[in-house]
Formats: sequence, structure tokens, C-alpha cells
Amino acid sequence: MKLQKLTIYFYENLTLFSIPFVFLFILRFSGFDGLYGQDSYEYLRYTKAVQEYISAGSHPGNYFWPVLYPVLGSLLGFVFGSALALQLISCTSFSIACIYILKTIRLLYPNTKFAFLFILIFAVFCPFLLKMSLIVMSDSLTLVFVVLSFYFFFKSYYQKTNLAPIFIFATCALMTRYASLIITFPIIIYALYLVFKRKELQQFIIAILLSLVVSIPFIIFQWNALFEATSNYFLKVWSAENYFKSSYTTKDGAQSYPFPNLIYTLYLFFHPGFIFIGSVLSVIALKDYKSLFTFHQKILIICTALYIFFLAGIPFQNPRILGLAFPLVLILLFPAFEKLINLKFIKHFIIPIGILSIGLQVVFFAMTFHHIFSRTLIEKEIATMIEPYQGTTLYSFDVDLAMQGRGLDFNYKNMYMERYQNFYKNDLILFNPPQYKVQWEDKNPMLNWEYIEQHYELKVVETHPKGWKLYQIQ
Repeated sequence: MKLQKLTIYFYENLTLFSIPFVFLFILRFSGFDGLYGQDSYEYLRYTKAVQEYISAGSHPGNYFWPVLYPVLGSLLGFVFGSALALQLISCTSFSIACIYILKTIRLLYPNTKFAFLFILIFAVFCPFLLKMSLIVMSDSLTLVFVVLSFYFFFKSYYQKTNLAPIFIFATCALMTRYASLIITFPIIIYALYLVFKRKELQQFIIAILLSLVVSIPFIIFQWNALFEATSNYFLKVWSAENYFKSSYTTKDGAQSYPFPNLIYTLYLFFHPGFIFIGSVLSVIALKDYKSLFTFHQKILIICTALYIFFLAGIPFQNPRILGLAFPLVLILLFPAFEKLINLKFIKHFIIPIGILSIGLQVVFFAMTFHHIFSRTLIEKEIATMIEPYQGTTLYSFDVDLAMQGRGLDFNYKNMYMERYQNFYKNDLILFNPPQYKVQWEDKNPMLNWEYIEQHYELKVVETHPKGWKLYQIQ
């Protein structure tokens, strides 16, 4: 019986691990290479710079973000190529995270029968998390380190196992994304308390030493800017007043959203991109509020609340950033799901309901991924369009990093970074004025464009169907 149970667990874990790779294979076959948006190309650029450092000793320079993701990508990139290596890290991290969310639920709720079904539907097929796993971005790697931190924390609390992994994986998360510290901070403090309570100083010393090892790339590459994270623009403009705002003008231009920030951060509990039955589960959980007073539920609530209130004070909204806390929400809402699934009129139809739910999740995923997939194809088409004009000066915005990341040889001038006054004959401008007219009004991209229009004669040499045009100064 025990062997049979282990065999079932093996195939369940294999299923959870494999599904994201099925999506990865299909999308790569369709032309999607994981590169989307400026952040992806910046990770790719730094990954290549680290590879150059490993090969030739040329320092890659300081980096705005933590360096663990591009460092791992650079090592794996010697085998698979940089872009594919970063995408594989994201996909693998998400798969492992799903397995350990399942293991955490089984640890905290040992008599459950529906944990696998819950994770299959609402973790593996979660539209926003699945999207994260397919993009060249550090989200999934941070996610798995956060999940591992909580798994080993609860395991150590209930089974008195080694405390060192908590600190090590929390450090890994921090070295991948600084904001993870907001989520893991309460369990780090409690784990420190357990270190002294149990007199496990040896475990703590081991944790410190291994955490220092994890931090070595950060120390090497960021030595001249160790505290640059504290200079982050959005940290400086953090304010509790933003909890109730839905429109902002920042260095990223003017942005308006449907809901105030505090409502947006609650997407974790009800948005279809996260969990489409979240509202129902939240009501069930609140109805049985006494169950929320167990130790692990209180820890999950505190850590999630800290992260929510932190993000609500930042003047922008992006569901991708919320995703780090979603595993905690899943673990928190699982008892409510179990109560729901045990209702008679649902219990008799578990298989068809499960299939329908997965189908619905795939539809939601297609809806949220469509824009990313289209953007990647557009970037590749633009790269092909302007390839014949290489070797000249190119002024651009938004897609310039994509063109660099795809290996095009131009003297790049970013229209966001500064105001330009002197342009020369045959200089090129790659721009999409209608797309940026509102968001970037009175900001450098539009101010530069308006100056060029007013003072120079332009010739359209190439046009992309989505509004991008390549202009040449006459």
C-alpha cells in the first residue's frame, strides 16, 4: 500500500512537472522564444555580459536588479544558448514550485484527498503563473524559492527538521528579486526565534555560510552599488495614499486603471487570471473564520497581507508582480476548496467539473497570453523589417532593447533616456506616435518625436501594419 501511494505521488509530481513544458514546446514551435518587453531583453543582455565575464574576464558592470537569475542563465546558456536557458529556468522553476505547493498542502492538511486536483487546476493551469513560466523573467525563479522557504519553514515548525533551508532559500529569493523579502520576512524572524529556542546555532551558522555562497555573484557584480536597491524610483514614491488611487503620472508616463490599488492587490483572491472561484472560496473561508486561527493560517495571512499592503503603496499595477504571493493564497484557501468539493452535488461530478475547469483555465490563459505572443511576433517582424538598414544611427523607444537583443547592429539612441537636439541626415527613427501619444505626453519620447517632426524633413522608408514606421531624416 505504501509503495502504491509513493507510485501515485510520483506520477502526480511528474504530471505537474511536465505540463508547463508541453506549453513551452508548443509555443516555441509556434515562434515564441520567451522574449517579451524590455525587462526580458535586459535579462538577456546581462546574461550574455556575465558569459563574457566568465569567458574573457570582462566585468559586466553593475545591475539594477539582483543577479542570480542571469548568472544561472549564463551558466546554462553555454549549453542551450542564453535566451533558451533563461526560459528553461523559468519553466523548470514553476514546475518545481507547483510540486512543492502540493507538498506543503499535504504537510499542513495530511488527510486531504483533493490536493492534487486543486494544484493541477489552480496552480499548474493558473493563467498568470503559467504565463510567468514561459517568459524570460525572474518571476518563476523567485516563486520557487519563496515556496521552498515556506515549505521548509512549516516542515521545521511541525516536524522539528533542519532550519537552515529556510534561510538559504529566502536568501536565494532575495538574490533573485528584492521584493521577496517582504513575503519571507515574518518566517525569517520566526525561524530565528526557533534557532535560539531549540539551541540550533550550528544550523544557523551553516545557513549563514551557504547564504553567503549564494550571495557571491551579487557581491562580485554589485560591489560598487551594493545598496542600489534602496534607490529604486518606485520605492521612493511609495505612499499609503496610493492605496486609494487608480491614476498615476510617474517616470513611466501617465497610467489609469479600473480600480484603486488596494482593490487591485486583492486580485489574488478573485481575479480569473489567478483563481476564478476565489470569491466563492474566500466566502467559505470567512464563514468558517475559526479555521483561520491555526498557526500556519495566521502565518500565511500575515505574509500575504504584508506583501499586499506593500504593493498597494506603489504607483503602478501589474498582476505579474502579485504572483509571488499567490502560492500562499492557494494554501490558505485549500480547506475552503475541500469543503466545496465535498458538497454532494459537486462530489458526484468531480471528473467532468475538473475537465471543465481545466478547459476554462486554458481559455483564460489564451486570453492573457495573446498580447504577449503577438508582441513577440511583432518585435521579430520589426527586426526583419529594419535589418537591411544596419550600421546607421537609430533613434527609438520601447522596442530598441528588443532590436539589440535580437542582434541588430545600430548606433542606438533611446528617446526616453534624454532629450536630443542635433540629428543628422540619414539618421533613422523607429517610432509609433499614436501608441505613445497619451501615456507619454510631455515626456521625453513624445517631446523628442515632436521636435524631430517640427525641425526635420522625414521620409517613411518602412511601415509595419501595427503602426511602427521607420523614418529617415532627409
